[in-house]
Amino acid sequence: MARDMTSTHLNVDGQLHTGKIRLLSILYTSAGGGLDHIKLYDATSATGPVKLELDTTKQGVITWSLPEGGMLFSNGIYCDIGGATSITALLKD
Repeated sequence: MARDMTSTHLNVDGQLHTGKIRLLSILYTSAGGGLDHIKLYDATSATGPVKLELDTTKQGVITWSLPEGGMLFSNGIYCDIGGATSITALLKD
């Protein structure tokens, strides 16, 4: 079954998507050496509820895939990239 997907890339905190969307996977770049703490909010700003948090101290490119069709965000996705250099999210309507 074919699925239409989109991707969004950020180098700073910001909106990954507005409105209802499914998050399928995240790829982010970490400089390592410290704790990278990424927060994804089910909202249009960092004041909404945190739906997913990811931590790593590894250096390089880290990929997280979400099983079973991904995670539903009803109000959009706002991303606090923490100490990560960049983040790319794969999304599905």
